[in-house]
Amino acid sequence: MAFHAPALKFGAILIATSVSSVAAGNLSGTIRDATNGNSLPGANIVLSGTAFGSAADRDGVYRIPGIPAGDYTMLVSYIGYKATSLPITIVEDRDIQQNVELAFEVVAGQEVVVTAQLAGQAQAINQQLASNTIVNVVSADRIQELPDQNAAESLGRLPGISIERDAGEGTKVVIRGLSPKFNSITVNGERIPSTDPEDRSVDLSMISPELLAGIEVFKALTPDMDADAVGGTVNFVIRKAPAGLKTTTRLQTGYNSHEQEYGQYKGSFSASNRLFSDRLGIVATGSVQRANRSSDLLDAGYLVLVTEEDTEIRVNNLNLGDRLEIRERFGASIALDYSWGDHALLYTTFWGRTDRNDLRRRKRYRLGSFYVEYDLRDRDITNHLLTHNVSGKHQLGALNLGWRLSSSTSQQDIPFSHTARFRELDPFYNDLIENQGPELIPQGAKNVLENTFFKDSLFDSSLVIDRDVTAQMDFSVPFKLGRFLAGKLKLGLKQRFKDRERDNTRYWTSHFGIDDLGAADTTGQWSLTSDRKVRISNFTDQDVLGDEFLNGRYLIDPLLDRDKLNDFLQTYRAPGEDLYILDPTVDIDDYEAGETIYAQYAMVELKLGERLMFMPGVRFERTVNNYRSIFGNPFIDDEGAASISGLTDTTGGQDFIDLLPMVHLRYRLASWTDLRLAATKTLSRPNYFNLVPWRRVARGESTIEQGNPELKHTQVWNYDIFWSLYNRLGLFTLGMFYKELENIDYIRNSRVQGGEFNGFSLTEPVNTDRASTVTGWEVEVQTNFKFLPGLLSGIVLYANYSQMESETFYPLFLIGPRSPDPPFSPTVIDTFRTGRMPGQVNYIGNFTLGYDLGGFTGRVSAVFQGSSLGTVGRVIEGDGFTAAFTRWDIALQQRISKGFSIYLNLNNISNTSESTFLSVQSFPTREEFFGWSTDLGFRFNF
Repeated sequence: MAFHAPALKFGAILIATSVSSVAAGNLSGTIRDATNGNSLPGANIVLSGTAFGSAADRDGVYRIPGIPAGDYTMLVSYIGYKATSLPITIVEDRDIQQNVELAFEVVAGQEVVVTAQLAGQAQAINQQLASNTIVNVVSADRIQELPDQNAAESLGRLPGISIERDAGEGTKVVIRGLSPKFNSITVNGERIPSTDPEDRSVDLSMISPELLAGIEVFKALTPDMDADAVGGTVNFVIRKAPAGLKTTTRLQTGYNSHEQEYGQYKGSFSASNRLFSDRLGIVATGSVQRANRSSDLLDAGYLVLVTEEDTEIRVNNLNLGDRLEIRERFGASIALDYSWGDHALLYTTFWGRTDRNDLRRRKRYRLGSFYVEYDLRDRDITNHLLTHNVSGKHQLGALNLGWRLSSSTSQQDIPFSHTARFRELDPFYNDLIENQGPELIPQGAKNVLENTFFKDSLFDSSLVIDRDVTAQMDFSVPFKLGRFLAGKLKLGLKQRFKDRERDNTRYWTSHFGIDDLGAADTTGQWSLTSDRKVRISNFTDQDVLGDEFLNGRYLIDPLLDRDKLNDFLQTYRAPGEDLYILDPTVDIDDYEAGETIYAQYAMVELKLGERLMFMPGVRFERTVNNYRSIFGNPFIDDEGAASISGLTDTTGGQDFIDLLPMVHLRYRLASWTDLRLAATKTLSRPNYFNLVPWRRVARGESTIEQGNPELKHTQVWNYDIFWSLYNRLGLFTLGMFYKELENIDYIRNSRVQGGEFNGFSLTEPVNTDRASTVTGWEVEVQTNFKFLPGLLSGIVLYANYSQMESETFYPLFLIGPRSPDPPFSPTVIDTFRTGRMPGQVNYIGNFTLGYDLGGFTGRVSAVFQGSSLGTVGRVIEGDGFTAAFTRWDIALQQRISKGFSIYLNLNNISNTSESTFLSVQSFPTREEFFGWSTDLGFRFNF
């Protein structure tokens, strides 16, 4: 680990401070539920009339060091529970142990049954209030009470968070309108490497909710957290073992309405225990799931024709797709913790994997190229995540020492992807209407299958591996200046090594390879077109004439047969066959990358009396990265053979430093309300592939695509203000935020002027030269109605609403009229326009109404979300948006006996589709329908 001069200064301060802090006593213990003995994380402990206090950690353990000797009154509070006070005597140089049990607060004259859901709500509220920063928390019990299929779905219930979906299932998280690449994902505080081939985002669909003890979303960072999280940091908590042997088993089966299939299932198991006088804790969990994610799909492309008088939008292509996809998800985790005296060790490992078998049949109306294509893609995709983490905490007198070593590996493997394409030439009637939306396009097609031939076949494989190794050490020491001013100095160092690579391989039949099979056929093996090309009828599914989908609006006919086409692949890729040849042009997308981040930080937590907490700090980060790829000019000759000319290896790299100040303030206005303020500076490093010095020059198409190793990283100032109201009935928060982003990068389309490639279209990532801004506000309510009489006391309510807006600057590159003078070059207008940031939605809302009565628990939940900017067009009329939607779910659970319950989940009962559109709603660019599903399951707790 590299240590710089600031670290040595920090060490000197640390030693001096610790020497002045030893002449005092310490108070520690555990806060638990008086009824069931469960720990109460986030419980607030304070010595009345002083600045000495603490919050219980995830295990309910607290520690208040450096208390001057004397008599005090200890106050312990936990929202939803009755506060307790008791006298405490602190003796110099002694550790005082004081465990406390709290009873759930009841309404006078009523008996309150503390359900798991009610306890889970209280736990989440108290953890949010105990934090010195701005955080949202989802407890393990709340994760279990809603029918979320993966961790991303659970995150989507929190304020200010929207979810990107794939095949109807949540995959990536958007926090406060900032796309997934701007957010950090961690497991027990350690970063998960990216699973995306090009950017820094993480696919969360591989993480099963059953493996988690909770989820934390930090929206205002502190100096001891990684700074590359502009939207926020999501932390998945793997739980430690509670006292006693405990097991939980869940088994469920389900139905998918889209495919009318009963084959879905899900199972999970966890076991925990503490051994050797509770010193050693062991938790093991595992889960498996099979889900049908099939869908009907429409996507369309448009030409945006801009003139001085008007802008015309015309359909350029229409794709109709039928997707059959099965997803199998596996997960496991192990957590071992061992403690003795003032020392504790923790080891966790987490493994997640998702296997996808994806079959897509598609009919493509290519108006711009004037042909119709039929294609079939059959592929297998595996996403894999493995993390190891070992950490220690040691109390050495007044000094608290913490350390952590971790390694994480993520992998996206596509070992098999077979695409076969068939083409019909001259497929449209002359009176085809192009400018009235996509629904009229199929009516203008001839559908002459006798002239539809086998164009080509491609066999692809790809592998992306991302590895992180991290070492971290933290020091903290308390200090005091009388009874009303106390604090803690915390210093730390961290180093993270990243190694990343992508490798693509393609074999294809070339543009004319399959034509040669037909031309050489003298045995009648193939049904041929009039010009002796292999006809589509050789590979159609004879048992299915066509498939109506998208509510009967369209028809895909004929359907291609997967087995016949895969047999063709296996036959002509066999040894001795030369039909499939290597395509070297895809190697331009390969790269290797390394990144090392050195970090140091210092922060001070100051408590002035019981009400005010002030926490200034600064983080220093140095980033050193290097990349390797190739430059080349892809070329396809007259025989259809692909090659690369001018091929050269290229390398690039960067070395930059950031000094990132951060300030947090919390003021308790009263025992039932507080105000939080934060001003923090964070950063976002560019996407991997944008930095890679690759280049693709297509002379035949007059286009250049390339990376930009000189791309700058984004620096961001974040400002937050949050107000909270809380009592035994729940929590109300209102927050506002403002972000100013410098050096946002985007993909720019422009035209080369002068030189060898004069007039070529150039596509490359560049930085904006103006600041972008994001503003918004959030409101959240978590409450129960235990104060109401009789049956009404069982109502539970959770709701949040967020509204956001952003402004960023995009290039406006237009070609004007030609110059009247030689060489009569067109006028180039290179300016800018404003718009939303990609991924930013206008509003996000969540609503859950629940009811608990005896052993019954029911939840009706809704997620509603506004439109968001998905793609940026050359002009504003070409911008693409995701459509607003509302989705409804129902979850019901009934306890049959102690430790045994049955549950029923109804997912997406509104049959909400995923849709995108161009400019205005009347020009759809994508529609995907998945249907609804239901789960019936059993849960055993012992």
